[in-house]
Amino acid sequence: MDDRSLQYRVGIVMVSAVFIGILLLVLLGEIPIIGAEQNTIFVEFSQAPGVTVNTPVRTSGILIGRVKEVTLQENRKVLVTISVEVKYMPRQNEVCRISSGSLLGDAILEFVPGDDPAAQFDPLPDNAVITGSVSTNPLKVLVNLEDSLTEAIGSLTMAGNEVTQLAKNANNVIVANEGQLGRIVEKTEVALDHFDKTMLAINDLVADEELNANLKSALQDLPATLAETKNLLENMNKMVAKADKNLENLTGFTEPLGERGEELIANLEGSTENLNILIGQLAKFSTSINSQEGTLGQLIHNPDLYQRLNSAAGNLQDLSVKLKPIVADARVFVDKIARDPGRIGVKGALDRSKSGIK
Repeated sequence: MDDRSLQYRVGIVMVSAVFIGILLLVLLGEIPIIGAEQNTIFVEFSQAPGVTVNTPVRTSGILIGRVKEVTLQENRKVLVTISVEVKYMPRQNEVCRISSGSLLGDAILEFVPGDDPAAQFDPLPDNAVITGSVSTNPLKVLVNLEDSLTEAIGSLTMAGNEVTQLAKNANNVIVANEGQLGRIVEKTEVALDHFDKTMLAINDLVADEELNANLKSALQDLPATLAETKNLLENMNKMVAKADKNLENLTGFTEPLGERGEELIANLEGSTENLNILIGQLAKFSTSINSQEGTLGQLIHNPDLYQRLNSAAGNLQDLSVKLKPIVADARVFVDKIARDPGRIGVKGALDRSKSGIK
């Protein structure tokens, strides 16, 4: 094979490799498809670490464009001009942020859904100006955590030393109190035996069907008992309300008594004095009755006087019986005289036929 043929074949291989590389780049999305329509978007950042010309712009991991220009403005903010394919234009509800494409710190721009629910889903217009944000770099976070990690490692070292010292102290205590530890173990075994017996007793108690039935019945009756208790409390509240009302009425009754207390006490004292006088008089009267010298005493203690008075009362009764017809005749006589006064005299005495007097 001559040199010309060899160079020709090497050239074909090189051209094929370049073509395949370009094709792979296009297929993998590292460069935009040549001839695709592009729109421009201006994104303003407070800072743009790692962003340069041709920095990729992605949405959901898909390459949609690249950075065309990075400019530092007078207000010390960074204005990034990006070129995006029209069919991949970001939506108005999406925000642009700078994040790391790998652990090495390669920057990429990506559009992610925002937190504003009122934002519209329409694509951004051409030459739109938006505000972007910067994601935290993992390597920077690790660097910032260096002091905290150093302090944490120091704390862990100190804790390890304290645990080691605690283990040594515990070992010394165990060696010094080996006999006492044996007694503690024996007591622990006895306690565990007692605990085992207690658990067996509890198991027997819980396994009792009659006891479980009683407990079930008591739990079923519990709502009725609570209802009765509620009714009892309501009745007690009513009784307390009535008692309060009675106390109020009693207060209204006793309050005037308290206001007229002195007058009532004076009247009570006067009544007591009158009662004492009456009792004295009754005592004197009873003494007079018990005495045989007085009239009532003679009447009570002298039977002869009582018999005489009884006989006199009997005579008076007989006399009143005998006087009763006389009084009736006298009444008839007086009535006739009142009707015919002429009957009194000689003519009346001689006219016996007209006389009504026998």
